[in-house]
Amino acid sequence: MIAHLLLAFQSLSATQAPVNPFEFFEPSITVTAGDRQTLDAGEPLARAIPSREREVAVVAAVRVAIDGDRLVAWMRRIEALKKSSYVIAIHRFSDPPRIEDLADLTLDPRELSDIAACRPGRCGVKLSAEEMADLQQVASRAGAERHAAIAVRFRTIVLQRVQAFLAGHEIGPFVDHSAPVWPARRLAAIVEESSFLGAHLPEFTAGLQRAHAAPQAGVETFLYWSKEQIADRPIVSVTDVQILRSGVAGAPDVLVAGREIFSTHYVNASLGITALVSGGAGQPTYLVYINRSELDMLHGMFAGLIRWVVQRRLRDEAGRVLLGLRQRLESGEPPE
Repeated sequence: MIAHLLLAFQSLSATQAPVNPFEFFEPSITVTAGDRQTLDAGEPLARAIPSREREVAVVAAVRVAIDGDRLVAWMRRIEALKKSSYVIAIHRFSDPPRIEDLADLTLDPRELSDIAACRPGRCGVKLSAEEMADLQQVASRAGAERHAAIAVRFRTIVLQRVQAFLAGHEIGPFVDHSAPVWPARRLAAIVEESSFLGAHLPEFTAGLQRAHAAPQAGVETFLYWSKEQIADRPIVSVTDVQILRSGVAGAPDVLVAGREIFSTHYVNASLGITALVSGGAGQPTYLVYINRSELDMLHGMFAGLIRWVVQRRLRDEAGRVLLGLRQRLESGEPPE
């Protein structure tokens, strides 16, 4: 009798439907049966998701043939992972960060002119009034070498922002260049909108809502800067990366959170989530990317139109980027 019951149980278990690999993201994000068919055919899935008035949000996914170790290995080599026609320069910060880490951060003539012309209340770069005054002073004393002096001082400002973040101080960006709007407050709101994080990973989520990089057990962290071409201008940004392999049932094998702590243009706060999920042994594996960003351009009479255009472009590019990312991840281990 017992043997028959065991056989019946094993038969029932074998015929049970596989676990939905996207259940972790519900109710914020739902992947339909039709979406799964698209993904299992090898095509990427990308669409806009609901967001607040001054935000844009997208989700993208693609089927991949990698495991968590491969994704983590590439994440650690962020320079190789993010290499693309959009990325002008990128470098992972040392621990602790050093000014030498910013040696490849150059500024083109337009950027230098924008910085040199900065005044409180009238600046094309997200800097504090104190940082503007500092740069103005450097420029006034440098004479013919003013652009080189500005570039050197700008690198120092970026390093100071990173050091302030690691020390637990709240830092920019600055929306109106006179009163600071701390990213931790905006990021906390963005994290809260991704309710799946708090529902499944409360400790990790609480860390994302703090104003600094507090160490957490089982979480690997690092910072990197990048200079990327967005729309008609280059943007310099610094991103805090947190890699989690939780082992929690139903959670992704790997979950990587990237929160932007500094940006020279457009972005007030941004959170990117990259996750590797599967439905269990023998089931397909998928790479999922979710981004929520608050943009400073989404105000005024044409805010709705601008938001629609930006979100549509992000959606269209997200699928292409994921296909390139899949090719890179599946090519083997990252270069040393």
